[in-house]
Amino acid sequence: MFPTETGANKTFQPTLLDEDVGDDDDGDTVNDDLDLELSNDDSIQPQLSFVSPSGHAIDTSVHLHDYCMGPVLQPQNQSFRCCDTQTENNCAVMEVQTEESFQGKTADFSSQTEHSTRDFGVQCHLPILTYDDVKYNGDLVSFYTGIPYRVVFEALFDEIKDEAEVRTSRRKLNYKDSDGGRPRTLSVLDEFFMVLMRLRLGLLFEDLGTRFCISTSQCSDIVERWINYLHVQLSFLVQWPSRELVKNNMPKQFKEKYSNTRIIIDCTEIYSETSSSLSLKSLMYSDYKSHMTHKMLVGISPNGVVTFVSDCWVGCTSDKKLTEKCGLLDLLEEGDAIMVGKGFTITDLTTPRGIHPIIPPFKQKGKQFSKRDVLLTKDIASLRIHVERQMERIKNFRILHVNIPITQSRRISKVFKICTYLKNLWPPLVQ
Repeated sequence: MFPTETGANKTFQPTLLDEDVGDDDDGDTVNDDLDLELSNDDSIQPQLSFVSPSGHAIDTSVHLHDYCMGPVLQPQNQSFRCCDTQTENNCAVMEVQTEESFQGKTADFSSQTEHSTRDFGVQCHLPILTYDDVKYNGDLVSFYTGIPYRVVFEALFDEIKDEAEVRTSRRKLNYKDSDGGRPRTLSVLDEFFMVLMRLRLGLLFEDLGTRFCISTSQCSDIVERWINYLHVQLSFLVQWPSRELVKNNMPKQFKEKYSNTRIIIDCTEIYSETSSSLSLKSLMYSDYKSHMTHKMLVGISPNGVVTFVSDCWVGCTSDKKLTEKCGLLDLLEEGDAIMVGKGFTITDLTTPRGIHPIIPPFKQKGKQFSKRDVLLTKDIASLRIHVERQMERIKNFRILHVNIPITQSRRISKVFKICTYLKNLWPPLVQ
C-alpha cells in the first residue's frame, strides 16, 4: 500500500458519490455518468483501488499504461491475497495519491478495444559509428580504414565478403561445423570496418566496444577472427612479379643506371613490451633501437610497390641473417640485381647465385671518399629512399606505434602483413 497522509494532512481517496441508472433507447441499462471526487470521511463512502481484472499488480500496471485509456475500478473488499507473506508485501494495491488525477474527470472505457494490443520490436543498441556514416566522405574513409577511397574499400569488401560471412561467424566452431555459438551482433560490413579502425587508429578494445555497443570480450573475439581471416584472404595484394613485368614498369631513373634492379629491400623494427624472462630479453633487444623490438624485412619493386614482406623476427637478428633466412634469395633469378643498404653485407650470399648486390661504397679507415664514391652513394641513396617512404606508409597504421604486448607476439606477423597488404591499395610511390 502506498502511504496515505492523515491528521493535519488530508487523506485523498477516490469515492463513488453518485450513480445514475437509466434506460437508453434500446431498453438496455447503462451508466450515464461516473463522477469521482475526493472525500475526507472514510465511513461514508467505500474505498476503491486500482487492480486489473485478473487481480495481479503487474497486470494492473500494464492496464494503467498506454494499453487502455481509463482505469479499471473495483471495490477494495474484492482485492486479492498473495500466496505467501513475502509476495504479499511486494504486491501492494495501488491507490490514488493526488487530487488532480481524478477531480473533474469522467471514466471512459469506450476506447479500450483499440488499445488492447501493441506490437513491440526487438530492442537493441545501434553502433555509434558505422561505415554508412563516413562512406560519403573520402577523407574519413581513409582516416578510419587506411584505404584510400570509398570505391576501393567497397571493391575489396565485395571480394572477401562471401567467405567472411562464414569464416568470421561465432556460430561456427570450425569451417565445416555450423552448430553452436552466438548469432552475429554487428553486420559483416561493420565488423570489417571495426577491425580496420583497430589497425588504422590503434584503438583499445574498450573504446571499440563502446563505439559499436558490444562488450570488450566480444570485440576482442571479432578482431581475432578477422585478423586470422584477412591474413590469408588479402595475401593476393602482395605478389612476386616476373622480371618482364618489373622492367616494363621501371621508372626512368632506374633504367638509366640500374636497369637490372629486381627489388629494393630494407628492415624495419617495431617496439615490444619488455619480457620478464632474461633469455627473451637478450633475444629481443635491438642495439639499433636500444629497446625490445620485432624485426621485419620489406622489399619493393623499382616503382615502389611492395613485392615481399617477411615474418617477424626478434630484434637481435642481423640484416644479413634475416635476408638469408626469410626466403627472398630463393625468389631471385640469376642476373637480377638487389639494392640494399650498408648493413646488408650479403655479397657472400648473392655472388654464388649470380645475383648482383647494389650497395653504397664503404669508407676505408683513414681515407676519404673519392669523388666517384660520393656520386655513387648519392645515386643509390636517391633511389633507395623509396623503400623508406613505403615503410613510413605502412607505419601510418597506428597499431604499430605502441609497444606490442607480449601476449600478442604470435599475432604481430599477421598484423604487420595485413597493414602491408592494405598499403598496396594506394597508388605507386614512383609513377
